Amino acid sequence: MRQGWCMLLILLVSSLKPAMAVEVSDLEVKQIAASTQVQNRVRALTTLYDKSDFRALEFNLSQLSLLQQEAVRLQLVQHAVDSGELDQAKADWLQAQAERKPSFTVVEQGDGYQVTKAAFHYGAQARGLVIEWQHILLAQEMVAQAESGSLVLSTWLTGDLRTQTTRRDIFLQQLPALSDQAVEQLITQFTSDSKLMWLPDNGIIAHLAAASGDAQMYHLLWRRRTDQYSLAELNRLAAQAPAPDAVEQLMAATINPSLKPQAYKALITLKPLPVNARAFLAEKLDEVEDGQLVASELAQQGYIDWLEQLASASRSQVLQNNFKAAQAQLP
Repeated sequence: MRQGWCMLLILLVSSLKPAMAVEVSDLEVKQIAASTQVQNRVRALTTLYDKSDFRALEFNLSQLSLLQQEAVRLQLVQHAVDSGELDQAKADWLQAQAERKPSFTVVEQGDGYQVTKAAFHYGAQARGLVIEWQHILLAQEMVAQAESGSLVLSTWLTGDLRTQTTRRDIFLQQLPALSDQAVEQLITQFTSDSKLMWLPDNGIIAHLAAASGDAQMYHLLWRRRTDQYSLAELNRLAAQAPAPDAVEQLMAATINPSLKPQAYKALITLKPLPVNARAFLAEKLDEVEDGQLVASELAQQGYIDWLEQLASASRSQVLQNNFKAAQAQLP
């Protein structure tokens, strides 16, 4: 009985953190990290980490001096980063490492300055892995809710800008894994939930449009302010043309003032021009706002003879003026 209490007392004392961090040198840190005892213990404890046996791991750590413990903890966290394997037990242990206060510090001397910093930097790495695990759990929850039809996007995306950005990125990563039925259900929310009109960017809308080919989602996308997501989707469609659906959406994208130059260019560079694109562009030539842009691009792509035929056969002064302006720009 007495021996048991003594062992418990030893473990408790060895686990206590010093009230103040102890200053050590860089050389001491390097020497302890490379020591045979620390390296042997790291090799043994990485196995316990991989098995998520953290009771045994902490008991083994308690047999070392505090300086050795810190050197081993640093290398165990680095192993965790390298392995990328996470579960709830690992995340809990890593959270505890992230919350530990530095037991040892080193002083960095510079030209006219002196900085005291932690001797063993593992807190930030451990915290990053905990966040990664939280994101994994959030992604699993999102997929399950989407498949069950219970995911309400406007609620799920609620929060500050950082939260919205994190959840948007998780959504975009998981979207390819969702069933067609789940995607369709999410799309219907954009016609019934007005809160979704206030999304800070076009990421979710653009990816849902691309995943489904839904005309209403594309119409919403082209009506919104241009950003990297709408531009990326336009470029993706341009790469897919002359596929009929891609051509249809390139024509539709010309309603967006910022995207219309790229959309028209993507259409006009198709050779041969699809019949529906040719008819669409011919109509645009008779417009004041877009006609000159279309005529100029057609002329540059070698369609000057076709432009001349259209101008000669038309009584539209607008079309004729657009043709003349385009002709004047040619070298």
